[in-house]
Amino acid sequence: MYKISNYNIVTETDDEIVVYNSFTKASIFLEKGSSIDAFNSIDEFYKLSRDDQKILIDNGFVIDENRNELEEIKFKYEQNYYNEANLNIVLVPSLSCNFSCPYCFEKGLKCGEENVVKYFSILKKYGRKNFKKYNTIHFSLFGGEPLLFIKQIIEFLNWVKKDSEKNDYAYFTSIITNGSLLTEDILDSLLKHNLKLLQITIDSDKDTHNTTRIFKNGTPSYDILIGKANMVVEKTRKIKDFNFLIRINLTNTTVEKVFDGLSAIPKRNRNKVNLLIRSVYNTHAYSDNNKNNNTQINDYLKIGSKLGFKIFQESFIFQSCEACAGNKFFYLMPDLSVWKCINDLKFSGACIGKISDDGVLEYNISTNAHWAKLAMGTFADDDCLKCKKLPDCYGGCILYKCKHCKKQCRPIEMTSMFNTYE
Repeated sequence: MYKISNYNIVTETDDEIVVYNSFTKASIFLEKGSSIDAFNSIDEFYKLSRDDQKILIDNGFVIDENRNELEEIKFKYEQNYYNEANLNIVLVPSLSCNFSCPYCFEKGLKCGEENVVKYFSILKKYGRKNFKKYNTIHFSLFGGEPLLFIKQIIEFLNWVKKDSEKNDYAYFTSIITNGSLLTEDILDSLLKHNLKLLQITIDSDKDTHNTTRIFKNGTPSYDILIGKANMVVEKTRKIKDFNFLIRINLTNTTVEKVFDGLSAIPKRNRNKVNLLIRSVYNTHAYSDNNKNNNTQINDYLKIGSKLGFKIFQESFIFQSCEACAGNKFFYLMPDLSVWKCINDLKFSGACIGKISDDGVLEYNISTNAHWAKLAMGTFADDDCLKCKKLPDCYGGCILYKCKHCKKQCRPIEMTSMFNTYE
């Protein structure tokens, strides 16, 4: 015997109906005017053919009547949050950057450039004490612009490689870079250290990009980055477990301009490129009236898909974002302070400790416990427990909860539309 899943979400666009299950992340696309009764009524489900019934069962739209989806979601969320088998450190050795993007949330903050050597020296001390405790370690390279310090980064990763072989743990890397300093030799060096994801940003069309993504001396970067993007694709075309990601920040742009910008990538390369599209939001460092918002993202995703790009599938299963990933995730800042989220570096409530000069992580237990309490608070919130979007957002941004003492509900397009594209 079966019952309808509590997490079936129906969204109608101008030309189709999308039925999405936020728990399984499965989507079914129906022609406009099609009946959706089988997704809401078990009696209507039983009227379907056996083949159609199987599709709905296999994808979680209809489930065994004895299953309790909410209990499963809560169990898996908590299991993920408190799982200490794997570690993810976002390395931020410096906030220095060779770009001057107006919407950068680190704008106006200066620290770390003179401390990079010390940073990696102390990180090794921490590593000697801790890396062997984990099965897998993910080093996310971030900044500022991380490639300004690629020599120190590669030296550190060379040490990690030896340490991992000695202490029997696996490691892999990812990098978010503006891309301007990327060369074939640098890419080869990172690939030797199990690079799984590389992200650069190309904002809309050439004119728009050359307004927002400029060098500090005012030099435009669009043509340079298109060339870098094509180089990455050609170098990694045959690497199966590598993802190349182009991010597009929507700020007062149009679908037509995004189309023009993406069209610069040759057709033969597009199926090797993942797109991540986000509207620019206000931070402590940036405030502007942006006509683009997250409810419009699907329009831009359709353009990317039509052009032959892949739509990036969010990897945060059983968590809202990387900052919700428990003690196994943190940002390590230039001063060796440890943060859960750095989207607002003026908000100290996201700082949970610091690594001392002898490599010991000194937690602020109170702050860390409060962050965990807010992460788990979703399952004590009646509105969240009734919400069909619960498995996508888990109560939303924890940083927002910390700052404003309330949750921030997100629209369906923000939480799930990326998952409807294959």
